[in-house]
Amino acid sequence: MRKIIIIFLILLPGLELAGIIYFFNLYGWWFFLYLVLMAILGWQLIKEEKANALSKLAGLVSKGGTPAEAIMGVAKNLLAGVLFLFPGVITDVFGLLILLQGGKISTAGEKQTFTPGDKTPDIIEGEFHREDKEK
Repeated sequence: MRKIIIIFLILLPGLELAGIIYFFNLYGWWFFLYLVLMAILGWQLIKEEKANALSKLAGLVSKGGTPAEAIMGVAKNLLAGVLFLFPGVITDVFGLLILLQGGKISTAGEKQTFTPGDKTPDIIEGEFHREDKEK
């Protein structure tokens, strides 16, 4: 598997160049416009992720998530942005697949229903009594 990935990465520039030539001959200047728009999209995605990375990390941790989940979410979007920057259709398809990849980032805030037989270690039962101080 490792050799296949290395061979693909070595062949990727040639495949991208062949794809650019093929699609440019097929669609002309419209394909050039597509390449420019995808590069702009990639650049915007990278800028937005850089600006919002710390706030996403803090928000997820405050909701009970782990920092690794937030870092992986930001890294996923940064990788997609970098793939959109490279001219070519193959890297754009991989970038789109990364962006569309499903997966939960956080389970915090979701409503959970419990039945009486469930064991819930995060629920602490007790009594509360208010004692007012007299002055």
